[in-house]
Amino acid sequence: MSAGTGAPAELVRAALLHVYDPCSQSWQRPMSVVDLGLVRDVTVTDDGRATVRISLTAPFCMAVPTIMQAIEQKAGAVEGVTGVSVELDGGTLWHTDLMTEKGRALLSAARTEDHRTPLPLLPTPH
Repeated sequence: MSAGTGAPAELVRAALLHVYDPCSQSWQRPMSVVDLGLVRDVTVTDDGRATVRISLTAPFCMAVPTIMQAIEQKAGAVEGVTGVSVELDGGTLWHTDLMTEKGRALLSAARTEDHRTPLPLLPTPH
């Protein structure tokens, strides 16, 4: 972003650290869209219009509206942002290499914890 009245793209990206993937939340393993590697690009124009380009973990993701709305809210709350648009990048297939180092560590820890937690025993029918 060039000098102007708009917010720096880095501040918008930092705000997106507080946008959590709904599926990871439902599994009680909240992970931000940034740490998941879903944020492809963030730009902010001189007049403060932010554009956030994201990809999805799956092309049929049912949480797209929720994710987009949360991105609009968090990015829109950054000082200097006058508007937000979210674009979907259908050309980037998601894979774990897109995740941040923190995201990979969170995923690894969750998998390790899942393997340590014994499954509950089902009651025996009488």
